Amino acid sequence: MKKFLSVLFAVLMLMSLCSVSASAEDKEPITIRIMWWGDTARHEKYNKFVDAFEEAYPWITVERESATWNDYWSKLPTMVAGGNAPEVMGMHPQFASDYANRGALLDLQGLVDKGILETQNIPQAILDGGTINGKLSMISMGITVASNFLNETLCEEVGFEYPKDREVTWAEFAELAKEFRQKALDKGIDAYLTTEDTGYPQFQYLCRSNGRDLYTEDGNLWATAEDAAEWFAYWKDLRDNDAIPDAATTVESFSLTLEQNLFCTHKVAMTIVPVNQLWQYCAQLPEEKITPVYIPIGNNGVSGAFLEGAHWAISSAIDEKHQEAAGLLLNFIANREEAAQYMLMDQGVPCNTKMAEYITPMLDEPSAVAVDFVTRVTAMVTHGFNYAPKGANAIDTVFRECRELVAFDEMTPEEAGKSFVEQAQAIIDENR
Repeated sequence: MKKFLSVLFAVLMLMSLCSVSASAEDKEPITIRIMWWGDTARHEKYNKFVDAFEEAYPWITVERESATWNDYWSKLPTMVAGGNAPEVMGMHPQFASDYANRGALLDLQGLVDKGILETQNIPQAILDGGTINGKLSMISMGITVASNFLNETLCEEVGFEYPKDREVTWAEFAELAKEFRQKALDKGIDAYLTTEDTGYPQFQYLCRSNGRDLYTEDGNLWATAEDAAEWFAYWKDLRDNDAIPDAATTVESFSLTLEQNLFCTHKVAMTIVPVNQLWQYCAQLPEEKITPVYIPIGNNGVSGAFLEGAHWAISSAIDEKHQEAAGLLLNFIANREEAAQYMLMDQGVPCNTKMAEYITPMLDEPSAVAVDFVTRVTAMVTHGFNYAPKGANAIDTVFRECRELVAFDEMTPEEAGKSFVEQAQAIIDENR
């Protein structure tokens, strides 16, 4: 009986291989290109899943191109403008709307409708994150969310307990910051709960909880002067009450390395970081307990949470045959274990919920915690966010400058809010 089963198994395997071979032979050979950014470690990972794709689809040859972050975004605009864009390209929310508005990104819904690109295990909130102007322009490489990393060990030393298992309002957060500082001083510890956010990631949460976003769908500034003034006044009150570090310390903290930053040197017990970076902070403080907690919600009880992450897109300047081959590659990356095992948490949690479950046993403890956190926050997200227009980096610089003017008492929160809105909209208008 065993011998019969062995022979039967061998025959079935041979038939299967013959079937695959015949299927491959029926296909016309085709070559596509993929391009991404990253370091050497990422290149090695991505080459492995592309190798696996070519093995699964032997009639498709994939040429690979990679670059550093800065070089990537220097090369890609020229390639797109010259009609030489790779079929599959890494895309980032910072730049995505510019490419989409130029018509450079294929609407992926056509590939979904043909059954080439599977989305049934990708949550709608994640699909919304890749939708620009009503078109599915991108599929996520990986999903992350902003979180506040909490050093529970430092909190215990101070004698302070943060409500880590629930959302707190911004008003409640302010009181917690004051409480932490007082208890720390009582223990002779020169530490704070947190420092002022130097850019606008958390400000975006406030805007969203107020029923807006940083930008409108058509690329104008949606945040109001009142939103900005409220934000600047909030942190001024904490600074004036010695509940956050002084202005000079906060400005200096922006340029510090990971090893030198206020969190890793125990000057603050909390810092805002994309949750997929948890492992890096745990590695810096291996003897301490670091836990991701929710970004505060609006005083109205509305959460401003949204999903972040890099994406994959397909060039619109290619024929149908190349579109379908590129779609198969995107589908393989998003929905197959052979790709997930190499990507892991490189760009965050896999967009496919089944792939997220698949990689979890392979992860170290911090990365597994990050997966759970992203899963919980994803369930809280009520709507996507609007992509930044061209000039967003300059707007971020203006925001920082206005924040600093308030911090150093050179401008009132109201004046800074008005100045930010006027300058930001001017930058948007100049870049249309």
